[in-house]
Amino acid sequence: MAVAQAKEPMLIVDLPIVAAGNDGGAAAIKRELARELHDQVAQHLTSVLVQMQCVRHDHHRSSDVVDQLADLEVSVREVLNNVREILSDLRGQPGIADRFVDAVRSDLISRFQTRTGVKVVLSVARAWPKSLPPDTAIHLYRIIQEALTNAHKHGGAQTVHVALRAQPHRFVVNIRDDGRGIAWLDEAEPVGFGLLGMRERAALLRGAITIHNRPLGGISLTASFPKELMRWQRRRVLSAS
Repeated sequence: MAVAQAKEPMLIVDLPIVAAGNDGGAAAIKRELARELHDQVAQHLTSVLVQMQCVRHDHHRSSDVVDQLADLEVSVREVLNNVREILSDLRGQPGIADRFVDAVRSDLISRFQTRTGVKVVLSVARAWPKSLPPDTAIHLYRIIQEALTNAHKHGGAQTVHVALRAQPHRFVVNIRDDGRGIAWLDEAEPVGFGLLGMRERAALLRGAITIHNRPLGGISLTASFPKELMRWQRRRVLSAS
């Protein structure tokens, strides 16, 4: 009589078995966890945010639906921000949420200038927050990064100005350059040159991207988003005791 073999449980994350004291193996586990968290959790939460915004747009006439979706969106953002923090911890890399301005200045702009020779001038309003929610920081960082790349690669700019501003109800990021501009630009629906991706990132922050050619050459790109997105409570670190 054949003995039925027990089925092995399906694993969501297949982690290697590591002997005690094996630091290299522990690091490998952390990298695998970080990859799975990013691919399976962070990406899906971002998709949920996009779907919620689409539903809210479709039901904008119903205040009850809009209010309920707003509450759910706050909860999803809270989880997503915490996931971003955990990702930074697992990767052993400092996140940019607590050092956003320094990350833009020292990491992004400094390397960009060294690589391209383009001069970048950064100005930061006194009211600009010292720290940002992790998800907000990542999207703003990528918007600035894409705008700088476009100014050099497509605009042939020699100088780019990046301004981080604070208005009564919104935070604003403006990037303007002295390049060629975009001859075919449709300011109502800008696409191409990574503009669609930047618009999608801004939309995830309940914000918007505007872009227009400057009269004396170059373009001006502005990303703005509501200050209420700053309302985020950092996860508490549990004591080992």
